[in-house]
Formats: sequence, C-alpha cells, structure tokens
Amino acid sequence: MKRPPLETVCRKIASRSAADLRADAPRDARCIWNAEFFGLHRSRFWRSANEAAREALLRRCTSNLLREALGIERQAMDYCARRVLKAASLLEKQVYCLLAAEEARHYHWLGSLLPETATADSPDAFACFLARLVMEGTPLAQSYLLQIILEGWGVSHYQRLAAASLDPAVGRVMSGIARDEVLHYAAGVAHFDAALLTQDERDFIRTALAELCTMLASGPLAVLRETEIAAGGFAPAERKQALEDLTDASLSVARLERLARFVAHKGMAEEAAWVRDRGLLTPFASEASLRLYEVV
Repeated sequence: MKRPPLETVCRKIASRSAADLRADAPRDARCIWNAEFFGLHRSRFWRSANEAAREALLRRCTSNLLREALGIERQAMDYCARRVLKAASLLEKQVYCLLAAEEARHYHWLGSLLPETATADSPDAFACFLARLVMEGTPLAQSYLLQIILEGWGVSHYQRLAAASLDPAVGRVMSGIARDEVLHYAAGVAHFDAALLTQDERDFIRTALAELCTMLASGPLAVLRETEIAAGGFAPAERKQALEDLTDASLSVARLERLARFVAHKGMAEEAAWVRDRGLLTPFASEASLRLYEVV
C-alpha cells in the first residue's frame, strides 16, 4: 500500500458515519458458525457424537472465537489510549482518538453477542501477546506490528467470519469491523517509516514476529482443546490423531503466507527474509504443535 498522508486518513475516519451494528446475544442452542468452519466435521469425535454433544461443542467453539475477538478489541482500546498520550503531534492525537472510538464500538458490538459471564474470562495467549506489544513496544514498532501486520491481517480474518456466519446480524457486525480495520491499517502505514527504526526496535519486532508465527503455525489448538473436553479426554495417540484430523494444511499455509505479505512491508525486506529463512512460515508438524498444547 502506498503511504498516505496522515491528514487524509484522519479526514476519512472522521467523516464516516457510525452505524449501530449490535446483535442480539445468540440463544443458548444457536451457533453462529458451522462444524465445517471449525474443521470439526473431519474429527472422529464429531462423526461419532450425538446431536446434543455436537451442539454443545459448537457452542463452546463459537464462544471461544468471540471471546478471542473481544480480547483483541480490549487490547486495541488500550493501545489507542496509549498512542494518544504518546502522540508527537495534535494530528496524531486526533487519529488515535478516532481509532479508540471505533475500537470501543467494536468491543460493544462483540460484547452484545456474549453473555456477561463470558466477557469476564481471563485473557488467552494471543490477548496476552497483544498486551505485551501494547505495554513494551515503541510507537514506531507498534505501528508496524499492531496496525500494518495485525490489523491488515485482521481485515481478511473478519471478512472470513462475516462470510461464514449463519446469522445475518453477526455477519453485519463482522463486516463492519473489517471495514473499519482497513483505515486502521492505513493509519499505521501513514505513521510508519522503516528508515527510522533503531536496532533495538528491529530486535523487538523480530522477537514478536517469531512468537506470532509460532501461534499461527501451531494449528487449531483451541478447537482441539474443546474437542478433547467434549470427548472426556484423549490418550496421547488419540490427541495427535484429533489434531491431524482438525488441521487443514492448505488453510494453515494460506494464513502464514498472508501474514508474510504484511511482514514484507516497504523497508522491512530484511525482516521478511529473516522470518522465511528460519522456517517460521511453515506449519508445524503435529508433534511440534502438541508440545505447545496444555493438556486439559
């Protein structure tokens, strides 16, 4: 993406109207995404389970996905607030105030899909990763990692959630978030200049990229965990087989390659080569993934 003036991004964010896309919380028996979306249809447990067990597993996978999205938006609010306080100019302060309002709106929309008890859960590994970037990163490193890479990647993620949703209202929420993320990405592009990065910032970025790639390369461990809970536990061989059943190798490759395109932003060719040379864009074998898996 060509680097736009920050003034242009600010004007576009400030001028667009905000619709209220809240959706009613799903009824207990209703699921927003189907078994195929989570890869459950390939699992031996799914094929042998009765309808009640399948429904319960789908509800848990759906709730996990929504809680993850809610955790991301919570960290996004913290990030924007910190960027407002660290802004080097009034224009930059305006941009991040506007972005903070949109992130708060996203949180409100997503929160309407979950009961209050679900929003109070402790953060998952990805939310904790984001929290470290928000707390420890410099504004320049954050623009690259949180906006260019993660918000850029997030556009297609939310578009995928919207396209696969069985509920039109939820689909509108996900599409609305994806639409907003386009300008959040553009704001990161407008602020970021790779030539200004210090070596310490590049080291910080590489450490974060390695952790991010590891999470994406490890496969559907959250879905595996919910499947194992539903099955009442797995023996080691069953767990390995279940992960292999749930994993869509082509989807894993596509996600990592999509990430690689954002890593290779203008001026970041060395980081893109570093990630690829270390094999960080290759999905893990099941044995390596399971070393990161916490047995329930």
